[in-house]
Amino acid sequence: MHPIPVLRSTYNPPAVRIGQRVFCRVRHKWCRVTSFTDAPISWPRGQPLKQRGGGGLIVDATLERAIRTESAEALEHLFGVTGGVVWRWRKAFGIPRAGTPGSAARIAESSAKGAAAMKSKEWTVDELDRRSKLSKRLGLKPTGRWAVGGWTDEQRALLGTDDDERIAARVGRTKGAVQAKRGVLGIEAFRQTAQRTDGGSRR
Repeated sequence: MHPIPVLRSTYNPPAVRIGQRVFCRVRHKWCRVTSFTDAPISWPRGQPLKQRGGGGLIVDATLERAIRTESAEALEHLFGVTGGVVWRWRKAFGIPRAGTPGSAARIAESSAKGAAAMKSKEWTVDELDRRSKLSKRLGLKPTGRWAVGGWTDEQRALLGTDDDERIAARVGRTKGAVQAKRGVLGIEAFRQTAQRTDGGSRR
């Protein structure tokens, strides 16, 4: 279940009654109030005068402010409209997709979550190799994001000297992270030297 979008401002519905004439800023026509929505923010619906069809929410100055401020998700949920209606509203006012503070914040939030998910992902050796080759092909340079909080010289020196799981416990990382780092550096996995049954070392 998606969380309820939070509005960036408050919007009070106009004090109108059914049958009253109100000007709609999207239709650029006078409309007659026909009903009120049962959405979280109840809003008057209207029908253009001397016209069949074309009914819907009456966009006054307050609703226009919401359209110019809020995200599409907030408008859909709290005013009880569809994404298509929000799209037509924004088109009428010349508002681009991320052209409101609410939409910009939602996009930034989604981008941050995606970046966090990518950062927390445990990459396999093959995935790291493909990413490295792609970066080289595109001419991308390292960002240096591992300069702080990355692998230290002491931690790298431990790779291949013991079982990956034990190394992971010592450096505070997962076994997969240790295996991936070994693969990047070309370090073979630790193999314990077998001992002879009589206690002597193998030659």
